[in-house]
Amino acid sequence: MKGVAVELQREVVDFVRFPGPENFWNSEMKKLFMTLLLVQLVAAVSLTASAADVTEAELMQAATALARQYDARYAAKDPAGMAALYAADGVLVSPAGPIIRGREALTAYYTKRFASGAKGHAITVLEVHVQGNGGYGLSEFSVTVPKPNREVRQEHGRIVSVYQHDPDGWHLRLVIPSVPESGK
Repeated sequence: MKGVAVELQREVVDFVRFPGPENFWNSEMKKLFMTLLLVQLVAAVSLTASAADVTEAELMQAATALARQYDARYAAKDPAGMAALYAADGVLVSPAGPIIRGREALTAYYTKRFASGAKGHAITVLEVHVQGNGGYGLSEFSVTVPKPNREVRQEHGRIVSVYQHDPDGWHLRLVIPSVPESGK
């Protein structure tokens, strides 16, 4: 990498010619300017490479794995495990309306959800789109939920999810499920 940087600096120096007398753009000023320019170029290339590290195929694999973990932890009625699928400051816009933020609130939400009798959750990831070091996806889901009269009904809907890749792996940054009015 150092050899590439030195060669790039030489090319930039050859390309950029400073007008005016040599005493204005002396040798030291040129070196400082070129070094700063080189740092900016390397930073721009690094940021672009970082964003390109995630491919659509990798994001689809991560989204599908998160969906499987979500369904398995839902079946196990594991509120803390559900919350751990989210980023530390992850957000769920619940089907009933409240916005749940952070793992502690998510654990409390799933504790109540499981106590209500909800079960049988199944997610199918339909598509994903890369953005930066993560992306978003569209999924379909089904779940069995209790009615007020203690009977159960099957709900079907769609989910918009934002995925985030953290040092410790993939997480849900934002989850917004929607259930058609006929399913409520």
